[in-house]
Amino acid sequence: MDREIKTLQFEVKEVNEEEGTFKGHASTFAEKPDSYNDIVDKGAFLKTIKEGKRRIKHLWNHNVMEPIGKPLEMSEDETGLSFVGKLSLGVQRAREVLSLMKDGVITEMSIGYDVIKEYHKDGIRHLAEVRLYDISPVTFAANPEARITSVKQDELKPFPSEHSCRLRNPDDFETDSFRRTSRVSDGKKYSVIMGRLEGETTMTEQAYRYDKEVWEASEASTHCKDHDGKFEAAEKQSKSGRVLSAVNLEKVKRAFDALQALLESLEGEEEPAKATQLSEEATAEAVKLETLVNTLKAENEGFDTKEAEKRIEAILDQLKK
Repeated sequence: MDREIKTLQFEVKEVNEEEGTFKGHASTFAEKPDSYNDIVDKGAFLKTIKEGKRRIKHLWNHNVMEPIGKPLEMSEDETGLSFVGKLSLGVQRAREVLSLMKDGVITEMSIGYDVIKEYHKDGIRHLAEVRLYDISPVTFAANPEARITSVKQDELKPFPSEHSCRLRNPDDFETDSFRRTSRVSDGKKYSVIMGRLEGETTMTEQAYRYDKEVWEASEASTHCKDHDGKFEAAEKQSKSGRVLSAVNLEKVKRAFDALQALLESLEGEEEPAKATQLSEEATAEAVKLETLVNTLKAENEGFDTKEAEKRIEAILDQLKK
Protein backbone atom coordinates (compact mmCIF):
# COMPACT_ATOMS: atom_id res chain seq x y z
CA MET A 1 0.00 0.00 0.00
CA ASP A 2 1.61 3.26 -1.14
CA ARG A 3 1.32 6.47 0.81
CA GLU A 4 -0.37 9.25 -1.15
CA ILE A 5 -0.53 13.01 -0.89
CA LYS A 6 -3.43 15.36 -1.59
CA THR A 7 -3.34 19.14 -1.47
CA LEU A 8 -6.04 21.73 -0.76
CA GLN A 9 -6.17 25.50 -1.02
CA PHE A 10 -7.31 26.77 2.36
CA GLU A 11 -7.85 29.94 4.33
CA VAL A 12 -5.82 30.45 7.48
CA LYS A 13 -8.15 31.58 10.25
CA GLU A 14 -7.61 32.80 13.78
CA VAL A 15 -3.83 32.64 13.80
CA ASN A 16 -2.56 33.05 17.35
CA GLU A 17 1.08 34.07 17.07
CA GLU A 18 1.72 33.75 20.79
CA GLU A 19 0.41 30.19 21.03
CA GLY A 20 1.29 29.16 17.46
CA THR A 21 -2.20 27.89 16.65
CA PHE A 22 -4.16 28.06 13.41
CA LYS A 23 -7.21 26.36 11.93
CA GLY A 24 -8.63 25.31 8.60
CA HIS A 25 -9.67 22.33 6.47
CA ALA A 26 -7.05 19.79 5.42
CA SER A 27 -9.36 18.01 2.96
CA THR A 28 -12.83 18.57 1.54
CA PHE A 29 -15.78 16.47 0.45
CA ALA A 30 -17.00 17.31 -3.03
CA GLU A 31 -19.42 16.10 -5.68
CA LYS A 32 -16.87 16.53 -8.47
CA PRO A 33 -13.47 14.75 -8.60
CA ASP A 34 -10.29 16.63 -7.81
CA SER A 35 -7.25 16.92 -10.10
CA TYR A 36 -6.34 13.31 -9.27
CA ASN A 37 -9.78 12.11 -10.41
CA ASP A 38 -10.60 11.28 -6.77
CA ILE A 39 -13.52 12.04 -4.50
CA VAL A 40 -13.04 11.80 -0.72
CA ASP A 41 -16.23 10.40 0.77
CA LYS A 42 -17.71 11.74 3.96
CA GLY A 43 -16.67 9.42 6.79
CA ALA A 44 -13.27 8.63 5.27
CA PHE A 45 -11.42 10.20 8.23
CA LEU A 46 -13.57 9.03 11.16
CA LYS A 47 -11.61 5.89 12.03
CA THR A 48 -8.15 7.44 11.67
CA ILE A 49 -9.20 10.37 13.88
CA LYS A 50 -10.48 7.99 16.54
CA GLU A 51 -7.63 5.47 16.49
CA GLY A 52 -4.54 7.30 15.24
CA LYS A 53 -4.91 10.92 16.29
CA ARG A 54 -1.80 10.96 18.49
CA ARG A 55 0.47 9.86 15.63
CA ILE A 56 -0.61 12.52 13.13
CA LYS A 57 1.90 15.35 12.73
CA HIS A 58 2.41 18.68 11.02
CA LEU A 59 5.43 18.44 8.70
CA TRP A 60 6.98 21.15 6.60
CA ASN A 61 6.24 20.24 2.96
CA HIS A 62 5.72 16.57 3.99
CA ASN A 63 9.39 16.33 5.02
CA VAL A 64 9.61 13.77 7.84
CA MET A 65 12.92 15.35 8.85
CA GLU A 66 11.15 18.65 9.57
CA PRO A 67 8.29 18.10 12.06
CA ILE A 68 6.87 21.48 13.07
CA GLY A 69 3.86 20.66 15.23
CA LYS A 70 0.72 18.59 15.59
CA PRO A 71 -3.05 18.99 15.26
CA LEU A 72 -4.83 19.66 18.55
CA GLU A 73 -8.31 18.96 17.22
CA MET A 74 -9.63 17.09 14.19
CA SER A 75 -13.18 16.37 13.11
CA GLU A 76 -15.35 15.90 10.05
CA ASP A 77 -17.90 18.60 9.26
CA GLU A 78 -20.04 19.25 6.21
CA THR A 79 -17.05 20.72 4.36
CA GLY A 80 -14.41 18.11 5.07
CA LEU A 81 -11.60 17.43 7.54
CA SER A 82 -11.57 20.35 9.95
CA PHE A 83 -8.63 20.85 12.28
CA VAL A 84 -6.97 23.15 14.79
CA GLY A 85 -3.19 22.91 14.59
CA LYS A 86 -0.40 23.98 16.89
CA LEU A 87 3.09 24.79 15.65
CA SER A 88 6.04 24.11 17.95
CA LEU A 89 7.43 27.61 18.30
CA GLY A 90 10.66 26.37 19.83
CA VAL A 91 11.50 25.20 16.31
CA GLN A 92 12.82 27.88 13.95
CA ARG A 93 11.06 26.44 10.92
CA ALA A 94 7.72 26.44 12.75
CA ARG A 95 8.09 30.15 13.55
CA GLU A 96 8.90 30.85 9.91
CA VAL A 97 5.86 28.91 8.70
CA LEU A 98 3.57 30.74 11.11
CA SER A 99 4.85 34.07 9.83
CA LEU A 100 4.35 32.98 6.22
CA MET A 101 0.79 31.89 7.01
CA LYS A 102 0.00 35.24 8.58
CA ASP A 103 1.36 37.08 5.52
CA GLY A 104 -0.65 34.93 3.13
CA VAL A 105 2.40 33.28 1.56
CA ILE A 106 1.51 29.76 2.73
CA THR A 107 -2.08 29.12 1.61
CA GLU A 108 -2.24 25.38 1.06
CA MET A 109 -2.57 22.35 3.30
CA SER A 110 -1.80 18.79 2.24
CA ILE A 111 -2.52 15.40 3.76
CA GLY A 112 -0.27 12.32 3.67
CA TYR A 113 -2.25 9.10 3.89
CA ASP A 114 -2.75 5.44 2.98
CA VAL A 115 -5.92 4.33 1.24
CA ILE A 116 -7.66 1.66 3.33
CA LYS A 117 -10.93 1.36 1.40
CA GLU A 118 -11.72 2.60 -2.08
CA TYR A 119 -14.12 1.91 -4.92
CA HIS A 120 -14.60 3.13 -8.47
CA LYS A 121 -17.78 4.56 -9.91
CA ASP A 122 -18.19 6.04 -13.39
CA GLY A 123 -14.40 6.08 -13.80
CA ILE A 124 -13.86 8.06 -10.60
CA ARG A 125 -12.00 6.71 -7.57
CA HIS A 126 -13.82 7.22 -4.25
CA LEU A 127 -11.77 7.18 -1.06
CA ALA A 128 -14.03 5.56 1.52
CA GLU A 129 -11.45 5.23 4.31
CA VAL A 130 -7.93 6.57 4.71
CA ARG A 131 -5.21 6.38 7.35
CA LEU A 132 -3.68 9.80 8.02
CA TYR A 133 0.02 10.31 8.72
CA ASP A 134 0.40 14.05 8.46
CA ILE A 135 -1.48 17.28 7.86
CA SER A 136 1.14 19.59 6.43
CA PRO A 137 1.41 23.20 5.30
CA VAL A 138 3.08 23.30 1.88
CA THR A 139 4.56 25.94 -0.40
CA PHE A 140 2.96 24.58 -3.56
CA ALA A 141 0.71 21.65 -4.38
CA ALA A 142 2.82 18.93 -2.78
CA ASN A 143 1.63 15.91 -4.69
CA PRO A 144 2.08 17.27 -8.24
CA GLU A 145 5.37 18.86 -7.27
CA ALA A 146 6.74 15.68 -5.69
CA ARG A 147 5.57 13.44 -8.48
CA ILE A 148 6.93 15.72 -11.21
CA THR A 149 10.34 15.74 -9.55
CA SER A 150 10.50 12.00 -9.14
CA VAL A 151 9.27 11.32 -12.66
CA LYS A 152 11.75 13.69 -14.25
CA GLN A 153 14.57 12.12 -12.24
CA ASP A 154 13.57 8.81 -13.74
CA GLU A 155 15.17 9.79 -17.07
CA LEU A 156 18.73 10.15 -15.88
CA LYS A 157 19.06 9.47 -12.19
CA PRO A 158 18.51 6.05 -10.57
CA PHE A 159 16.75 5.84 -7.22
CA PRO A 160 18.47 4.33 -4.15
CA SER A 161 15.56 2.06 -3.20
CA GLU A 162 13.67 1.48 -6.44
CA HIS A 163 14.40 0.23 -9.94
CA SER A 164 12.65 2.40 -12.52
CA CYS A 165 11.01 1.90 -15.90
CA ARG A 166 10.10 4.93 -18.05
CA LEU A 167 7.21 4.37 -20.42
CA ARG A 168 6.53 7.94 -21.56
CA ASN A 169 8.36 11.25 -21.36
CA PRO A 170 7.08 13.16 -18.29
CA ASP A 171 7.10 16.41 -20.25
CA ASP A 172 4.17 15.04 -22.29
CA PHE A 173 1.94 15.15 -19.21
CA GLU A 174 0.04 17.90 -17.41
CA THR A 175 2.10 18.99 -14.43
CA ASP A 176 -0.74 18.73 -11.89
CA SER A 177 -1.93 15.27 -12.83
CA PHE A 178 0.61 12.74 -11.54
CA ARG A 179 -0.26 10.17 -8.89
CA ARG A 180 1.06 6.79 -7.80
CA THR A 181 -0.89 3.58 -7.54
CA SER A 182 0.15 -0.06 -7.26
CA ARG A 183 -0.25 -3.39 -9.05
CA VAL A 184 0.95 -6.97 -8.66
CA SER A 185 2.85 -9.10 -11.17
CA ASP A 186 3.76 -12.75 -10.43
CA GLY A 187 2.93 -12.12 -6.78
CA LYS A 188 5.20 -9.07 -6.52
CA LYS A 189 3.94 -5.56 -5.93
CA TYR A 190 5.17 -2.63 -8.02
CA SER A 191 4.17 1.02 -8.33
CA VAL A 192 2.67 2.75 -11.35
CA ILE A 193 3.10 6.47 -11.97
CA MET A 194 0.11 7.80 -13.90
CA GLY A 195 -0.84 11.18 -15.25
CA ARG A 196 -2.92 12.99 -17.84
CA LEU A 197 -1.37 13.66 -21.21
CA GLU A 198 -1.65 17.26 -22.41
CA GLY A 199 -5.17 17.91 -23.63
CA GLU A 200 -6.59 14.59 -22.40
CA THR A 201 -8.89 13.70 -19.51
CA THR A 202 -8.01 10.04 -18.97
CA MET A 203 -5.02 8.78 -16.98
CA THR A 204 -2.05 7.22 -18.81
CA GLU A 205 0.85 5.19 -17.46
CA GLN A 206 4.10 7.17 -17.37
CA ALA A 207 6.49 4.95 -15.37
CA TYR A 208 6.88 1.89 -13.13
CA ARG A 209 8.82 1.61 -9.87
CA TYR A 210 10.08 -1.64 -8.35
CA ASP A 211 11.17 -1.95 -4.72
CA LYS A 212 14.69 -3.40 -4.92
CA GLU A 213 14.06 -5.40 -1.72
CA VAL A 214 11.29 -7.24 -3.58
CA TRP A 215 12.47 -7.17 -7.20
CA GLU A 216 15.84 -8.32 -8.49
CA ALA A 217 17.16 -5.95 -11.15
CA SER A 218 16.97 -8.69 -13.77
CA GLU A 219 13.32 -9.41 -12.93
CA ALA A 220 12.37 -5.74 -13.02
CA SER A 221 14.25 -5.25 -16.29
CA THR A 222 12.37 -8.14 -17.93
CA HIS A 223 9.03 -6.78 -16.73
CA CYS A 224 9.94 -3.32 -18.00
CA LYS A 225 11.02 -4.59 -21.43
CA ASP A 226 7.81 -6.61 -21.71
CA HIS A 227 6.02 -3.26 -21.50
CA ASP A 228 8.36 -1.51 -23.96
CA GLY A 229 9.88 0.65 -21.24
CA LYS A 230 13.35 2.05 -20.62
CA PHE A 231 14.84 0.35 -17.55
CA GLU A 232 17.31 1.68 -14.99
CA ALA A 233 18.42 -0.27 -11.94
CA ALA A 234 18.36 1.25 -8.46
CA GLU A 235 21.44 3.21 -7.54
CA LYS A 236 24.09 1.04 -5.96
CA GLN A 237 25.15 2.28 -2.53
CA SER A 238 28.38 1.47 -0.80
CA LYS A 239 28.11 -0.04 2.65
CA SER A 240 27.90 2.65 5.29
CA GLY A 241 30.95 3.22 7.40
CA ARG A 242 33.48 1.75 4.94
CA VAL A 243 35.03 5.16 4.48
CA LEU A 244 36.21 6.73 7.71
CA SER A 245 35.92 10.43 8.38
CA ALA A 246 39.16 12.41 8.13
CA VAL A 247 39.21 12.88 11.91
CA ASN A 248 38.81 9.18 12.71
CA LEU A 249 41.28 8.19 10.02
CA GLU A 250 43.87 10.52 11.51
CA LYS A 251 43.29 9.00 14.96
CA VAL A 252 43.94 5.51 13.62
CA LYS A 253 47.10 6.61 11.83
CA ARG A 254 48.47 8.32 14.93
CA ALA A 255 47.81 5.26 17.07
CA PHE A 256 49.49 2.91 14.61
CA ASP A 257 52.45 5.27 14.19
CA ALA A 258 52.93 5.44 17.96
CA LEU A 259 52.90 1.66 18.23
CA GLN A 260 55.31 1.27 15.33
CA ALA A 261 57.74 3.78 16.84
CA LEU A 262 57.73 1.96 20.18
CA LEU A 263 58.32 -1.40 18.53
CA GLU A 264 61.22 -0.05 16.51
CA SER A 265 62.78 1.35 19.68
CA LEU A 266 62.61 -2.12 21.24
CA GLU A 267 64.57 -3.79 18.45
CA GLY A 268 68.12 -4.66 19.55
CA GLU A 269 67.51 -3.32 23.04
CA GLU A 270 69.87 -5.00 25.53
CA GLU A 271 68.89 -3.33 28.78
CA PRO A 272 66.13 -5.48 30.35
CA ALA A 273 64.78 -2.72 32.59
CA LYS A 274 64.47 -0.25 29.73
CA ALA A 275 63.01 -2.92 27.44
CA THR A 276 60.44 -3.80 30.07
CA GLN A 277 59.49 -0.15 30.45
CA LEU A 278 59.07 0.35 26.69
CA SER A 279 57.14 -2.91 26.43
CA GLU A 280 54.68 -1.66 29.03
CA GLU A 281 54.31 1.60 27.08
CA ALA A 282 53.73 -0.31 23.84
CA THR A 283 51.17 -2.57 25.51
CA ALA A 284 49.33 0.47 26.82
CA GLU A 285 49.37 1.99 23.34
CA ALA A 286 48.06 -1.26 21.86
CA VAL A 287 45.24 -1.34 24.39
CA LYS A 288 44.45 2.28 23.54
CA LEU A 289 44.32 1.41 19.85
CA GLU A 290 42.08 -1.57 20.51
CA THR A 291 39.72 0.67 22.46
CA LEU A 292 39.76 3.16 19.61
CA VAL A 293 38.84 0.50 17.07
CA ASN A 294 35.93 -0.67 19.23
CA THR A 295 34.76 2.92 19.52
CA LEU A 296 34.93 3.32 15.75
CA LYS A 297 32.78 0.23 15.40
CA ALA A 298 30.05 1.92 17.40
CA GLU A 299 30.43 5.27 15.66
CA ASN A 300 30.57 3.90 12.12
CA GLU A 301 27.87 1.38 11.30
CA GLY A 302 29.36 -1.31 9.13
CA PHE A 303 32.98 -0.14 9.69
CA ASP A 304 35.32 -2.87 8.48
CA THR A 305 37.82 -3.34 11.33
CA LYS A 306 39.24 -6.75 10.39
CA GLU A 307 42.50 -5.42 8.99
CA ALA A 308 42.97 -3.06 11.93
CA GLU A 309 42.33 -5.86 14.42
CA LYS A 310 44.82 -8.14 12.68
CA ARG A 311 47.50 -5.48 12.98
CA ILE A 312 46.73 -4.94 16.66
CA GLU A 313 46.93 -8.67 17.34
CA ALA A 314 50.26 -8.92 15.50
CA ILE A 315 51.69 -6.07 17.56
CA LEU A 316 50.50 -7.61 20.81
CA ASP A 317 51.98 -10.96 19.81
CA GLN A 318 55.36 -9.32 19.22
CA LEU A 319 55.22 -7.66 22.63
CA LYS A 320 54.50 -11.00 24.34
CA LYS A 321 57.64 -12.62 22.90
